[in-house]
Amino acid sequence: MAVIDWELSTIGHPFSDLAYQCMQWRFLNHETMRGLANLDRRALGIPTEEDYIAKYCARVGIAGIPNWNFCLAFSFFRLAAIVQGVKKRGLEGNASNPEKALKSGERVPLMAKMGVAVI
Repeated sequence: MAVIDWELSTIGHPFSDLAYQCMQWRFLNHETMRGLANLDRRALGIPTEEDYIAKYCARVGIAGIPNWNFCLAFSFFRLAAIVQGVKKRGLEGNASNPEKALKSGERVPLMAKMGVAVI
């Protein structure tokens, strides 16, 4: 028996999933976000974003990812839209944790700016 949350389920290109993961290399790690940008990734045994992508490409047998910046920018904007929706639920009183939902909404401008920066 299982419970499946289909709310954010999509059928999309695998590069979208890879880009979604790679956003973590660019986010700071602090109380409102969990990212890798300000951590000593080498000491933690975490590869660089470039090495991670290269291993992915080798594993799936491709030379590289065309339009990588598009994939990454799309992920930032997609996440910004999702988090804006979480904030909206917090404002309407529909969130399971309204305080946390409202706090997460503070990240929307940052995510949008990061998407623009990638472009």
